[in-house]
Amino acid sequence: MHDPPETTPATTPAAGEAPDARPRVLIVDDDRFMVDVLVGAIRPEYRPMVAHSGEQALKAARATPAPDLILLDVVMPEMDGHAVCRQLQADEQTRAIPVIFLTAKSAVEDETRGLALGAVDYIAKPISPPIVRARIRTHLTLRQALRRLEEQNLALLEFDRVKNRFLGMAAHDLRNPLTFIRGMSELLQGTELPEEKKCKFLQSIHDVSHQMLTLVNDLLDVAAIESGHLDLELQSCDLAALVAERAEIVALGAREKGIVLVVEADAVPSLLLDPGRIGQVIDNLLTNAVKFSQPGTTVWVRTLVAADRVQVVVRDQGPGLSPEDLRRIFGAFQRLSARPTGNERSTGLGLSIAKKIVDAHGGELRVASVVGAGSTFTLAFAPVHPAA
Repeated sequence: MHDPPETTPATTPAAGEAPDARPRVLIVDDDRFMVDVLVGAIRPEYRPMVAHSGEQALKAARATPAPDLILLDVVMPEMDGHAVCRQLQADEQTRAIPVIFLTAKSAVEDETRGLALGAVDYIAKPISPPIVRARIRTHLTLRQALRRLEEQNLALLEFDRVKNRFLGMAAHDLRNPLTFIRGMSELLQGTELPEEKKCKFLQSIHDVSHQMLTLVNDLLDVAAIESGHLDLELQSCDLAALVAERAEIVALGAREKGIVLVVEADAVPSLLLDPGRIGQVIDNLLTNAVKFSQPGTTVWVRTLVAADRVQVVVRDQGPGLSPEDLRRIFGAFQRLSARPTGNERSTGLGLSIAKKIVDAHGGELRVASVVGAGSTFTLAFAPVHPAA
């Protein structure tokens, strides 16, 4: 005797109970003997659900989780299978669920009508269990393939959208610096200037060209990430030494703003990382902390092992992040409410790139913040595969 099938969608498994991963097949038939036959035919490969009327079928199809496929009897009282199929097809929520008609009718026009209503197949009664299972398997496979194609299409559309944003951003953010560099170079070429003035112009050209290079590198990084071509060169990495090295460089800019950078690079296990990419992440976290901090404040960076994870923690005394900023912090092209304190430029890409780099390493990048009290960014790696 079979276990009773579900008459409603699956419920959440009890604590400790593994979820049932079998595809859900909704059997719709007013003949209870036929329901028992179908339930026996599709177990244990599929998870049967049962409806004895058209109304029950529509309710089950619109519930969560929805069935993955519907076996639908054509001849039923009150609402026949054709009417049920018509309503399923008219509803955006249920339109994609494959429907296979079950019927004792064998006329070609009956099959044609059912297929025209949106059914994917027809199975004649009396049924053959192997045929039922084979048809279900075929159409579930086709549905999975269609989903993958749709996901790939959405990914391509998203890539095109991001690419167009790149082009627009590059054109906008590079035009003004290029105009500035051209103007400065023309003055240097065509005007007699004191040596001190020339040095000042050259320094300005250098600074602006550095900003442009940063933007171009960010755009190239995002393009590589979005296209799935972020290549990592993994090697043994002393994270504490890397933090100390990057902090020494950032400390120069911090001192110019009157900000103290405190480094506590405690020894941690060496890990297999891409030092160039992780150095890029550390640079971003440190420069952001300095960029959004007021003169006279302190930025701390520390390496440590906590909860079996190698961590880099960067803490500042900046303005903090609002709940809305925290939700958007790792998105591309995000302009947050906090503004740089020294008129530094920001592409809105740095943290998005950093998060993707860390994800590619199997690590975690998280942030905690209190408005008015500063932010803490934590970069964490589980030392599951420490370097030799």
